[in-house]
Amino acid sequence: MSTVIAFTPSMSNSYIHTSLDIFVDNVHMELSLWDTAGQEEFDRLRALSYEDTHVIMLCFSVDSPDSFENVASKWVDEISENCPGVKMVLTALKCDLRKDEFENPNPNAITYEQGLAKAKEIGAVKYLECSAVQNRGIMETFYEAAKVALEVKAQGSNGSKEGCVIL
Repeated sequence: MSTVIAFTPSMSNSYIHTSLDIFVDNVHMELSLWDTAGQEEFDRLRALSYEDTHVIMLCFSVDSPDSFENVASKWVDEISENCPGVKMVLTALKCDLRKDEFENPNPNAITYEQGLAKAKEIGAVKYLECSAVQNRGIMETFYEAAKVALEVKAQGSNGSKEGCVIL
């Protein structure tokens, strides 16, 4: 099975659903991903998604200090309230924006070291980075999140055949 992941600038203003199939440790997984981009109008819908979640991919944009600060000031609290004890994978998005088209560093961009420190601060089990524009790290990000979900599922397995949920 193949997956096409495309970058579309207009996608950020809507509720996005993407499905993809991957294999993790010889286990076929079908991932269903929902991105609300943190919009208020999806707060109630998002709250319904937390039930039975095995891992949460908590994302921020390296070119947005606000999204980086919201990781700890907004999202971790919401996750703790709705899904206590869930494993989190902190993921930096748009890593290509750390440099401009002339390879000059963006002084306002969140660095790898800052992201790693934030991951430790919030208790994330992994810190990952990707860029859709450069097609770098995307599949690895989903693979690593799915791997965490399988580990959580195995630790809490009661023989059930239900799948893993990644939010």
